[in-house]
Amino acid sequence: MFFQVQSEQPGVQPEIIFSVGSLPVTNAMFMGMFMTVIFCLFALYTRKSLRLVPSKFQTIIEMAFTGFANLIEQITGNRKAAVELLPLIGALFLFLGFGNLFALLPGLTSITYKGISLFRTPTNDFNMTFSIALAMVLLTQLASMRAWGFFGHLGKYFKFKDLYYGFKKGIGAGFLSIIDFLIGLLDIVSEVAKVVSLSLRLFGNMYAGDVLAAILLGAFAAIVPVPWLAMNLLVGILQAMVFGSLTAAYYTLAIEKPEEAATA
Repeated sequence: MFFQVQSEQPGVQPEIIFSVGSLPVTNAMFMGMFMTVIFCLFALYTRKSLRLVPSKFQTIIEMAFTGFANLIEQITGNRKAAVELLPLIGALFLFLGFGNLFALLPGLTSITYKGISLFRTPTNDFNMTFSIALAMVLLTQLASMRAWGFFGHLGKYFKFKDLYYGFKKGIGAGFLSIIDFLIGLLDIVSEVAKVVSLSLRLFGNMYAGDVLAAILLGAFAAIVPVPWLAMNLLVGILQAMVFGSLTAAYYTLAIEKPEEAATA
C-alpha cells in the first residue's frame, strides 16, 4: 500500500484573495508582489554592503554579474549591448526563476486566508506570463524604433519603398519585391506569435509540473515526489533562462542593422 497525502490539483485560474476597489488580487499576484518586496529589500541590502575590498557575499554577487553578462554577450555578440540588457535579463531571471521555485518551499502554499492559499507560483497564472511576454515584445519594438527611427521601424514590416524601387528596376525585381513585401507583413504575425509562444511555453511547463506533482503526492508521497521536485527545480531554472535568452535574442535582432548582420 502506498503512502498517500491529500493534494488538490491546481486550477487553471488563480484564486481571488481580496479586491482593491474593482481590481481583484489573486494569489499569483500576491506571490509576485511578495517576491518583488523581497527583491527590493535584497537589492537595498546589497547596495549598502558594497565595499572596496569585497566580502564573500559581494564576491558571489560580482561573480553572478559577470556570469550573466558573459551569457548575454554570447547571445548578442556585443559586450556593450550585454551590459545594457543585463538589468532587464537579470531581473527576468530572478523573478521567473525564483517565482518557479518559491512554491516548492515546504509549507508555503499551505498558508491560507479564508480557505484560499495565499501563495501560488506566479508563472502558473497565464495572465502573468502573457503580460510579461507582451511587455518584452513591446520593449523590443521600442528598441527597434530607437535604433531604426519610427519610419525605419515601420519599413521593416510595410516595405512600400522596396516595392517601389523593385518595380523601378524591372518586372522581375518587382515581383521579387512583392514577395519581400508579403514576408514583411508576415513578420507582424511573427511578433504576435512571439508573445503567444513565450507565454504559453512558460505557463504550460510550470502548470503541468504542479499538476503532476499533485498527482504524485496523492499516490506516492513517500519516495517518488523527491526526484520529481528536483526535476521541477531544474525545469524552473531552465525555463527562466530560456525566457531571458529569447528576450535577449529578440532584442538583438530588433536593433541589428543590415550592415551589422553582414559583418557578424
